[in-house]
Amino acid sequence: MITSKGISRGIVGTKILRIVDSHSINAFFENAVVVVHDSEDVYFAKNVLTPLDHLQKYQCGIICLDVTFINSLHLGDVVSICEDGRVNVLWQCGQDDNLLFVTDFCNSKCIMCPQTQTSNPGHYYDQANLILKLVKDTPKFLCISGGEPTFIKEKYIDIVTLINKKFPNVALQVLTNGKNFSDFDFTKKCVISSPIDSLYGIPLYSGNSSLHDKIVRTKGSFEKTVKGIINLYKLKQNIEIRVVITKQNYKDLINISHFIYWNMPFVFHITFMGMETHGSAYENLEDVWVEPIEYVEYLERAVSFLNDRMLNVSVYNLPHCLLPESLRKFAKDSISAWKKMFLEPCRNCSMINVCSGVFATSYRNPQGIHRI
Repeated sequence: MITSKGISRGIVGTKILRIVDSHSINAFFENAVVVVHDSEDVYFAKNVLTPLDHLQKYQCGIICLDVTFINSLHLGDVVSICEDGRVNVLWQCGQDDNLLFVTDFCNSKCIMCPQTQTSNPGHYYDQANLILKLVKDTPKFLCISGGEPTFIKEKYIDIVTLINKKFPNVALQVLTNGKNFSDFDFTKKCVISSPIDSLYGIPLYSGNSSLHDKIVRTKGSFEKTVKGIINLYKLKQNIEIRVVITKQNYKDLINISHFIYWNMPFVFHITFMGMETHGSAYENLEDVWVEPIEYVEYLERAVSFLNDRMLNVSVYNLPHCLLPESLRKFAKDSISAWKKMFLEPCRNCSMINVCSGVFATSYRNPQGIHRI
């Protein structure tokens, strides 16, 4: 999430607002905010974001914001402004990688989850609904994530229903552990309520139930996830299997490929993913981290096995320079723009325009990154 912090003036709690033109009648509305760049701007809006150190007496908003952040905002963006001075960009108008984060809660406790497990997690379903109501542009792509986005089943269905009503042609991606889809009736309700072009990204860490459940740290997860995948397949949904590579499963990658091929050849896409060392992954770093140089041989065998059998397979979150030539054609520029970065050795690299780079949010980057 793109965020910045300034000084709050007159803000109580948190407001969700859409950025509008200062000369529009919408500037007077409660759910609108105007970006003011300099003191010569003519503005009469109630809510304001500005790098200046003052507001008009009748205004409230956030002052003293970073100029670079202010210049990154556009008409139609949806932001939250908080009484502590934080501004979070919740929707970028015209961008293809907008994400609705609906909850911190999850019914899994994955050892390498990039989110921090807080003592007071929260739900943001109502916030997501408000964002959708404020959005005026029509996105090509949209992602729903969490936590586990289906954690509160009724609220999840409300969100996909609204998305389907407002953006019936959007390509919707749902990042889920799939366990709640083991309930066929719930799965059917979700499919009926969702846009026709929906893709479910579901993690599978092993073809062995014990190893998968050990990584997820929740007993019975493997059985529920597999059943959820089968239910989605019965309802003719697109399914993406996501395999995050860790110290626990990197030697098992070829077995995962075999399991997928023999049991789930119907899946739309399989991706093997480098780790984001943030949140629980950072807290458990010694238990989960393995250098790509140690697992590329296993990765190459797993990818080749699936590709030779004409399954759609990719590699996410790994720089091209860490992959053998045979794997580079499978590597995708997969990290969201707001949390992707390139290191000093990447400068003038011939592959930089197609490379995933590394996570700016990670506390540990892979060894061996170099210019191609």
